[in-house]
Amino acid sequence: MDKSSYKLLSKLVSIALLLALVSCGRAEQTTAPTNGADDTSTATNQEASSAAESTEGEAAETVPVTPPVASSNEAAAPPAASPVALAKQDCGQLATQQEMNQCAAENYAVSDKALNDVYQEVKQGLNEASKDLLTRAEERWLVFRDAECTFESDRFAGGSIAPLIQASCMEQITDNRIAELRQTIIAETDFAAADAELNQVYQAVQALADGDAGEALTDVQLSWLDYRDAHCEYEANLPSAGDVKACLAAVTETRVWQLEALQAEWSL
Repeated sequence: MDKSSYKLLSKLVSIALLLALVSCGRAEQTTAPTNGADDTSTATNQEASSAAESTEGEAAETVPVTPPVASSNEAAAPPAASPVALAKQDCGQLATQQEMNQCAAENYAVSDKALNDVYQEVKQGLNEASKDLLTRAEERWLVFRDAECTFESDRFAGGSIAPLIQASCMEQITDNRIAELRQTIIAETDFAAADAELNQVYQAVQALADGDAGEALTDVQLSWLDYRDAHCEYEANLPSAGDVKACLAAVTETRVWQLEALQAEWSL
């Protein structure tokens, strides 16, 4: 996929979520991510372990999101753009929050199935060392995905929009993972520049954070660092491997866009 197209699609996701937040009148300031240090998180959870087993040949199950009863004053969220070509529903055209929540869950299920298909495809033909590295990277990615999307939806805990935020986040990060496994992303800058930009946007978001949210986002960022390093170690071990710093730059740029979206939301 063309890099500029991928970046545009990622930003459209951010705009879609922002419009959802404005329509619900629930935007509020919260915390920001940690910088690009080399610390890593060893956090695990039950879903990560279960999905990791699927990397040994079984497709991971998609857990459906049960939508809550819609509130009369909560409006529809626009559809989110995807960095990969998958057939999905336009959830923004639905009438109620409950319908949109269910639609978002179904769109995530499409992405989850596509990821499992791509994962099994990529795994075929790898030597044992590469398979082990791929499995490890996938485990780390699952931890990051769950931590990030729980963090984003926790801002709306108790509101009927929370399942939409959760499922939309899962869908976006899963689509990003598909693109990374297909190696269709090429960094626009070198790793040093991408890492500097990551630290800059982190500091901006951190300035908007309160204590509890800041600590939670720090944990998310550490899990992302763990994932990024594991993924690029896997890529570096492939026969067609290029400069590992190119991988680090590409994954870091994607994270910068995610944090910029959070900064925009929290600044409302």
